[in-house]
Amino acid sequence: MVIHNQAIKELAPADYLVIEQEHMLLEKYLSDLRDACGCSNLDKVPDCQACDHEKQASCHGRLHSFLFHISDLAAKHFDYEETIMLSRPHVTKEYEYFQNHHQAHADILQKLHALSEECLSLRNQSNPAEIYSQFYKTLTNLFEEHDRKFDDPFIESTKT
Repeated sequence: MVIHNQAIKELAPADYLVIEQEHMLLEKYLSDLRDACGCSNLDKVPDCQACDHEKQASCHGRLHSFLFHISDLAAKHFDYEETIMLSRPHVTKEYEYFQNHHQAHADILQKLHALSEECLSLRNQSNPAEIYSQFYKTLTNLFEEHDRKFDDPFIESTKT
């Protein structure tokens, strides 16, 4: 989410504060996800062979809460972002850019749901470190792509 930190500062103070807090939550979430499984260090191949059964079960068990939390966090953030967009004088629900941005949000939420289902289905087939590592990489890429395509251009348009 560091991608558009400078552009965010151009928002109205109240909107800036909320967006900044939400991005901090998302960055903390991604950091926690990256570090959730001690074996998922991204500098090496994920491997849980050294972990005992209880440690692996703990990592598997926490995965469900990570998956639920990101969907909830993203949905709330997208709702607020769209509220900010619609508060702009020239933006309506019929505005093509708003519709495209809204659809991108819906697509991300759908991808998050599918990714969650995929991760949950892999619980018994893969080691937790692989699942956490892949989930982290996919989420990071998904949100960074959205920032580049939609958030940066929108925030630029709010400059007076």
